[in-house]
Amino acid sequence: MGFSVILNWLHFWDVAAALMSLFIFSCLLQRFTNKNGPMLWPVLGIAPSLFLNAHTIYDWATMALIKAGGTFPYRGVWFGGSHGIITLDPSNIEYMLKTRFNNFPKGKYYRERFHDLLGNGIFNADNELWMEQRRLATSEMHSGRFMVHSYASMQELVHKKLLRLMEKVVVSGSSIDLQEVLLRFTFDNICSVALGVDSGCLDLDLPQIPFVKAFEEATELTIFRFMVPPFVWKPMKLFGIGFEKRLKEATKIVHCFAESTVKDRREELMKLGSLEDRSDLLSRLMDSEKQQFSDKFLSDFCISFILAGRDTSSVGLAWFFWLVQKHPVVEKKILK
Repeated sequence: MGFSVILNWLHFWDVAAALMSLFIFSCLLQRFTNKNGPMLWPVLGIAPSLFLNAHTIYDWATMALIKAGGTFPYRGVWFGGSHGIITLDPSNIEYMLKTRFNNFPKGKYYRERFHDLLGNGIFNADNELWMEQRRLATSEMHSGRFMVHSYASMQELVHKKLLRLMEKVVVSGSSIDLQEVLLRFTFDNICSVALGVDSGCLDLDLPQIPFVKAFEEATELTIFRFMVPPFVWKPMKLFGIGFEKRLKEATKIVHCFAESTVKDRREELMKLGSLEDRSDLLSRLMDSEKQQFSDKFLSDFCISFILAGRDTSSVGLAWFFWLVQKHPVVEKKILK
């Protein structure tokens, strides 16, 4: 009896030692053969590297891309279905977004992770649905009326809110997080241009807006779905636990805001018979005589546009001011 127990114990340690040796060998093989990207761990893929560098994820990703020459493959946790290529090479991007665009649909893996937040909006659509929304967006956004409205909205936001806030900071001698201010600025701007509403983000006291906070949280938690396999986040979603519970609460606030805005505008249209006095994107789509869009379609469409116009513009502005601060000669030329 005692001998068989010892034998089983030895077998256990033999298997453990063999697995550990295989793990170490795989790590060493990956380290010496993978010259184009971060470490892809056995079983876990890129996940450990992401979690270890979560606090400096953008710096880490930038350095990884530079080291790899601008492009590297990645793989997620086994059975998670996550694998692909990360690139910032302009020629690769042009090939995917222009030359062979039809060869690179978002696919089920992407769409099911973003569906709770974006629904069937343009950034979560493929094929005919994507083409239809792109056609609508292009025709409306390139119209003279919308361009005039966008310019006027931006000018009003700068003079009535942004400059007053900057003046308050200068007078008080306090400091602010410029990137946060620019995020608020672009959020106010996209809400005004796309929805025709004032989110109140850039008010002088810089208030916490529930919709804005929920939008940020919903975006971050949706991205987190890409870091964990579906057999982890799907049960969490089903039982309403962990980060999926927070995601559900945040997306509910976001959709309530968008649906309420669409509902109010629809009632205004029915009351007045026309939205001719409004030039925002939502009103122009709703007032179109050519085709009728459902409230769900309009809500998803507008949420996608908020996502598109917020981070991209604010990050670009933040980098611009950082570069100007680093180059005093350029700053002097701008002031002249």
